[in-house]
Amino acid sequence: MTFRPGGCRFLWIPIEKKKAFPIKTDTLNLTEGPIVRDLIEYSIPILLSNLFQQLYNSIDVAVLGRFAGPTPLGAVGVAGSLINLLIGFFLGIATGASVLYAMHYGAGDKPGLKKLIDAAMLLSALCGLLISVVGMVFSEDLLRWMGTPEELLPDAVLYLQIIFAGTLATMFYNVGAGMIRAEGDSRRPLVYLVVGGLSNLVLDVLMVAVLHWGAAGAAIATVAAQAISAVLVILRLTKLDPAYRLDLLHPDFHGLALWDVVRISIPCGLQGSMYNISNLLVQASINGFGAVAVAGVTTYYKLDAFIYMPMGALSLAISTYVGQNIGAGKFGRVKKGIRFGVWAGALSSLAVGLCIILFARPLLSLFTTDEATRQVSLGVMPFLAPFGWTLGFSDVLGGAIRGAGQAGKVTLITALCICVFRIAWIFTMLPIFQDIRVVYLCYPLSWMLSSLVMTIFYFKGSVIGKTIRSAAEAA
Repeated sequence: MTFRPGGCRFLWIPIEKKKAFPIKTDTLNLTEGPIVRDLIEYSIPILLSNLFQQLYNSIDVAVLGRFAGPTPLGAVGVAGSLINLLIGFFLGIATGASVLYAMHYGAGDKPGLKKLIDAAMLLSALCGLLISVVGMVFSEDLLRWMGTPEELLPDAVLYLQIIFAGTLATMFYNVGAGMIRAEGDSRRPLVYLVVGGLSNLVLDVLMVAVLHWGAAGAAIATVAAQAISAVLVILRLTKLDPAYRLDLLHPDFHGLALWDVVRISIPCGLQGSMYNISNLLVQASINGFGAVAVAGVTTYYKLDAFIYMPMGALSLAISTYVGQNIGAGKFGRVKKGIRFGVWAGALSSLAVGLCIILFARPLLSLFTTDEATRQVSLGVMPFLAPFGWTLGFSDVLGGAIRGAGQAGKVTLITALCICVFRIAWIFTMLPIFQDIRVVYLCYPLSWMLSSLVMTIFYFKGSVIGKTIRSAAEAA
């Protein structure tokens, strides 16, 4: 695999280097201007989107914990592992599509963009429908396989089936928002998510606190809010440049473009799910310690997710940044952007982790009033909160490598260092030490391993790393 200015040889639909798009007032051209300033400006709306997405998800937990009790709360926690698996896959698909989109956008290739938009939306529809049907049919089987406590099972099954029913809307939002961001517009997806999140809050209070529909009400509120965000994204895609905007009445599906999207996006989707595939086994192990342990760990996870938001935002930003600059043939800008992204992601995540440790009790009180649940949450915190920053190297470097088109290699590293390692750890260590803290320990160890291997691959094996070194040697 080799790069050439204005194109990538690994694409079936080659990038046609045209005159770059003029800079719009509502988008950022990441191939020009100050690197750090533009990356920060581009990343902040993504970070706010991730923050609001987590608040969006935390609303269900907070409302259920205060108005419905520990059983519905635990049910949503059990189902959450499967839902996070889906979300990871959706975000991965969206990242893969946005990488391709950024490459063609950076090159000013309007015909290529038109093919990609139609192919990406077709893939979204097919994946969304398949996941909905399979998920609704096998929800109970999956939850039983995870060893879900019987008292949590009815609520968990109903909650999960309703969420699966709304998969299509979630897929459309994530993939569509990814392509909008690839143009340098990270603000509109944030606005659409805020609208959906506020809708979720209002519907959650209505259906859980007022109508007392429990876990089912929380699921209905979530699906309805996701549908609102998806409609807003689709409407935006229909208003892009007439040469490549989404035309719902006259789609133009191009087989090779669809294959490009599949070949880049599916590995990204699998990589996005790898953490959560291993987490299913981890959750199954936690389930064996009882309903209170499940509720406590679920509550802490809602805080822990905030630690990964800065690095997650920078990972997405770096993917777009690298893709646009590769499309434009500007390899000299790539190294500085990646270096800034890695350290900014790690340090900001470390700061969030320390804040969570310092303000643990008042933060946990937002989600639960049950002291036993809080104690479990406080027990898991020392194993996760101080070490989340170590994943920044893996996430941001992985985003850079994906942005260069090597999504499959990132998926392989994640599969081995996260998924396989955690499974091996649980199966070998938990039978020896019957202690829930053994389960917690698999997280920081896998993060450090993943970051170490990803860093070595970036410098020694990745195409983007080799290209940067070649450019430096030539200079």
